[in-house]
Order: sequence, then C-alpha cells, then structure tokens
Amino acid sequence: MNIAETASIRAATSRDVGAIVGIMNEAIASRLTFDERPKTQEHGKHWFAEHDARYAVLVAVDAEGVANGFASLERHHAENDTYAGVASLSCNLASGAQRRGLGTLLMGEIERHARRNGFHKLVVRTFPANRGSRRLLRNFGYRVVGVYKHDAVIDGAYVDVMALEKLLSPGHYRLGNPGKPE
Repeated sequence: MNIAETASIRAATSRDVGAIVGIMNEAIASRLTFDERPKTQEHGKHWFAEHDARYAVLVAVDAEGVANGFASLERHHAENDTYAGVASLSCNLASGAQRRGLGTLLMGEIERHARRNGFHKLVVRTFPANRGSRRLLRNFGYRVVGVYKHDAVIDGAYVDVMALEKLLSPGHYRLGNPGKPE
C-alpha cells in the first residue's frame, strides 16, 4: 500500500522532535546525510527551535499520527540578508517510508510553503550516489548546479557533494546580471 494515500502533511510541533531525531539518525546510519554522529534529543530540540513560521518544518504523518518523514527550510547564508529569499531544503524519510509517495507529498507542500513565504529559490545538497534523492529532486525540476569534488569526509573517505537549485519565481535582476532567469 502506498502510505502517501493515507498520510497527511502538517507543521511540525515540539512533540514531533523525537520522531524527527529518529529519522535523522536512520539517515546517518544509512550514510544518506552529511552527519556521521547520531543526534540527541537535545540537538533535535535546539534544531527545531531555530525554525519559525517562515523557515518551517513539516512532517508527514500516517493515519495513526506517526511521523514518517519531514521537510525543512533552513537559512541560507544566515549572516547575509541578501539571501533572505533563498532557503536550503532538507527532506528525509523513515526507512520504511521511502519510495512510497511520501517524499512527493512533502516536497510539494514545502515548495508551496516556500512560495507563500516569499522565497524565490531553494537550494539542496545531496550525494551523487543517492539515487532516490536525485530522482525526487529531478521530478520536482531541480537542476544540478555542480558537484563539489572531495567536499566532505565520511567514514574516513572523501565524498563528492552535488549542489542543486530550483527557482520558484523569476525575480528581478540588477547589478549587471544579464539575461533572464532559467
């Protein structure tokens, strides 16, 4: 059964932090994320507190209310106000929820949220070897900006990191930027 058929997407609350940390730790154990060390509940509470109504955390919950995935918008270059219209996107699913339509639900809703909240661009980083992530991003129209070679070290070995982006609105150019947005 496609769990997306009975799932719903809602804004995360502090009660969801435990499930979110569990999903983060599954991704870490599977080496599908940039972290190597498991996250604690304290880390999850701090991470959640950094979000607000604009930089949202959404959860996908099943019919019983169990969170099986989350998507979040993070500040992109938080120290620089010129990036206020750009957010870094993260989308993670519990291991049993992958390839069952939940990522599509989360991505659609987080993009709608981003548009409603004035973001004109979303950026994402993933591993080139993470085919599931790449497929989901491609289906949503993200374009590969480039690949950082030997960008991180995981389990003592270099890994490449792929950067992707999606323009949500055409925006206005200035400062001599030629042409139209892609």
